[in-house]
Amino acid sequence: MDIEIEEVGPCKKLLKFEIPKETIEGEWQKQLKEVAQMANLPGFRKGKAPRKLLERKFSDKIMEEVKRAVVSDSYQQAIETNKLTPVGDPDVGDIDLELGKPLKFEITLEVLPTFELGEYKGMPLKRKSVSVTDQEVDKALETISRQKAQLTVVKSGKVKDEDFVICDCEVGINGEVVWTDKELEVMVSGSQVADISVPELKNNLVGAKSGDKIAIDVELGDSFSAEQHRNKSAKMEISIKEIKRPESPEINDELAKQVGYDSLDELKEFMSERLAMEKKRMSEGELQGQISSKLVEMADFDMPEDMMKHHTKEKLHKYQLELLSKGTPQEEIEKNMEELKSASEESVIRDFKISLVLERIAEKERIFVTEDDVNRRISEMAGMYGLEPSGMKQQIEKMNSMSNLRHQLKESKTLNLLMKEAKIEDIEEDAKIEEK
Repeated sequence: MDIEIEEVGPCKKLLKFEIPKETIEGEWQKQLKEVAQMANLPGFRKGKAPRKLLERKFSDKIMEEVKRAVVSDSYQQAIETNKLTPVGDPDVGDIDLELGKPLKFEITLEVLPTFELGEYKGMPLKRKSVSVTDQEVDKALETISRQKAQLTVVKSGKVKDEDFVICDCEVGINGEVVWTDKELEVMVSGSQVADISVPELKNNLVGAKSGDKIAIDVELGDSFSAEQHRNKSAKMEISIKEIKRPESPEINDELAKQVGYDSLDELKEFMSERLAMEKKRMSEGELQGQISSKLVEMADFDMPEDMMKHHTKEKLHKYQLELLSKGTPQEEIEKNMEELKSASEESVIRDFKISLVLERIAEKERIFVTEDDVNRRISEMAGMYGLEPSGMKQQIEKMNSMSNLRHQLKESKTLNLLMKEAKIEDIEEDAKIEEK
């Protein structure tokens, strides 16, 4: 077999084959023999029909089998001999097969990029401090106190941002009242009165007093209760009857007991531990982000275009479904389609490059996933979902996701190695971490 390989694009190769006529003849005889052994022809015992009769009756079938066998065997041999790593399905050109002549054909395929690893051990990383300050604990306690706030009536004074007002409200169009409601509780910092959008609500209410009447221009949307007035301009009048203000409880033992702790000191200790865990998790995430950025720098190679287009299309479709499920209007999705497509493509290329570099590092460092690793991870997942490990495993197998799980575990082990081997510099909390 003669084969020529040409580069016809990023990670795309054109394989030109020429198969000797002797190889074709040999495969023809092999396929003819198999047909002869299986053929049932009237007047002949099985396997005893004359060769000429078999060739005349089954020539088309034999020719197709010869094509399939020769092309498949030649392709596999070319891949193994030249150490190619195909991605996706190859594109096989026209195949004109004639007995007594060599067979020439072409196959176009995309392959994974070849590249040399850079220095991946000793990466310089920056890590923010995970220590928790008294100020951070105090801030967390203030948040708890605000969550336990109770609304109290403001007997005198003006409306503030955080207040609620009890009010009567009416909406008019050209002097005709088309909607009214009484004793409404309205959040000053919001932008809704009942189901009517009022973007300028806060600007008009802040500084007002009980007894004041506030007039605001509004646009009645397409969900306004009176259908005949939908999407019309109107005037809303708000009559403030009462101001209510959130009053947070003091941060003391009593507050601690409200949230399930015996004392304020015990609550502080818990908050300090929780904040430390959160900061550690965020710090590890930032370190992994820095590693990923450095791996992308290392991945200075082109990616298979057709494969990237396919995965970009899939990711874009997922984005669209996510936006639709969140209630985003179709017109808005269409308007931002090019931006979404660009973001999807960049994300796909980045993720694949990182994955390829991690795979190469894992191969070089002989990192592999054991059954114990898999079972341990399945047990962790089962605990999260309140299932037995056997049940969790069945679900993963049913979804055909076991190979994905192994892949994730290998990447996680490889990242852990890079983290362990990195040169980490601890920096101040307010210092900025640069990521390329």
